[in-house]
Amino acid sequence: MLKNFGDVFCAVQHLNSTLQDVFDKFQLPQAAQTLLALQWPDFLLPPNQLSFYAWIALFRGYQEGAFYPTQHFEAVINSLVNVIESNGGKVLLNHEVTNFRVTNRTVTGVEAMDLTTHQTHEFTGDTVICNLDPKRAAKMIGEELFSKKVRRKLNYEYSASNYMVYCVVKDIDLRDYGFGKWNTFHSEHLDLNEAFAQMYEQNDFSRPSFAITTPTLLTQARGDCPEDCQIVEFLTVANYSYFKQLWDSDRKAYRQKKQEILDSILDVVEKHYVPNFRKHMVFHVTGSPTTNERFCWCPNGNSYGSSLTPRNMGVDRLNHETSLNNFYFCNASSGYPGFAPTFWTGALLYQRLSGDAILG
Repeated sequence: MLKNFGDVFCAVQHLNSTLQDVFDKFQLPQAAQTLLALQWPDFLLPPNQLSFYAWIALFRGYQEGAFYPTQHFEAVINSLVNVIESNGGKVLLNHEVTNFRVTNRTVTGVEAMDLTTHQTHEFTGDTVICNLDPKRAAKMIGEELFSKKVRRKLNYEYSASNYMVYCVVKDIDLRDYGFGKWNTFHSEHLDLNEAFAQMYEQNDFSRPSFAITTPTLLTQARGDCPEDCQIVEFLTVANYSYFKQLWDSDRKAYRQKKQEILDSILDVVEKHYVPNFRKHMVFHVTGSPTTNERFCWCPNGNSYGSSLTPRNMGVDRLNHETSLNNFYFCNASSGYPGFAPTFWTGALLYQRLSGDAILG
């Protein structure tokens, strides 16, 4: 740090900066701001809320090249399971952790219910690694058992939730329309802060900003998609409280709102990218913040754990340390969200616990 004092000083200056703060400091033109921040769905935060550090981490990663599994993500997960099982481990599906076993500030195991038989089993170990949302786990254990320092770090805000569409199109090659081994980011607003506020705070998707990805074009492996079909995914931000209120009070209005957002996105797609897109769409399914909560068990339907604001990206960001004996967090909120950061977070904890240096 002393040898690179100038760089360190420059970096520390922006520790609490948003991306917008840096844009403003260097007086970037609006068009340049929009271009540089257009991958906002990767964070689900606009420039005026996003940590400059978080943006730098992802942007720098993009400069080294994006990665996609050559056999799709299913092959990666199957490989992990094979490694676990070939080394004597077990992967137990349909088991819900219902309680933690704690004695004298030492976590010795968990109680878990088999959701198929509804029987409860106890699992013990010398080391307990918790992949649950840390805030939820702490409430199950008892927040008072954690140190003041950890409790302060657990006081994070959740990231925004999302609206997701999975589509299948037939008798069309999306490569003819400019799609391929990349993501496409679209905005109807030049000002992304305005676009985000309109969708997230006003629940108005008449001029949407969203991401488009085409997973069947990212690799030669076909996966489970029919030969004459291609998959398209659309992603944008959505407000959990708004959708939760609709879900609880008026299911018809909830379904209508999801359809309204889909139609708005498809209108943009047909106008700017693929004319008559709807005619080729043979399947689609939409997901809202409440879907995210029900299927992924994400509190408040959060997308990326704790929100990647400057407050949650500083020295007080939660890590694996819990202040309880034999108990460690390993989650997006105690590490970093995303596919590669998930591996890095887990590998870093393994390295610290085992002493086996595996990270370069």
